[in-house]
Amino acid sequence: MFKIGDTYTRDQIHTAVGGSKQAYIPTLDGSVLAVCVKTDLNPRAPRELLCGVGPIIAKSGALLASTPHKVPVFIKQAVNQWEYMGLYRVAAAYTSGPRFNAMVAGSGRSPNDVSVAIEMQP
Repeated sequence: MFKIGDTYTRDQIHTAVGGSKQAYIPTLDGSVLAVCVKTDLNPRAPRELLCGVGPIIAKSGALLASTPHKVPVFIKQAVNQWEYMGLYRVAAAYTSGPRFNAMVAGSGRSPNDVSVAIEMQP
């Protein structure tokens, strides 16, 4: 379906996996379909993801944190150019504590702006 290192448009990603073309975590019927992040908000992606606090964003982050299956992860490289990083699964998720603080530290984001910090593994 996707090749690691190749870039895809959000239309191509949507056609392949479904869900929202705009959401950073496209879902359908309570299932996470993919992750599409920017490095300005997730500088250590795809290994570490920081989910925001807005109601929809926080809900999507919590859903990702509880997702047992691997999902395709994409990182934005340019306007409508999303590099495929591979299939990743959640290894751990934190909403507070030392690991949460360590993951947020150096990201340019405040802990108050992160609802969940998620460790991902291929």
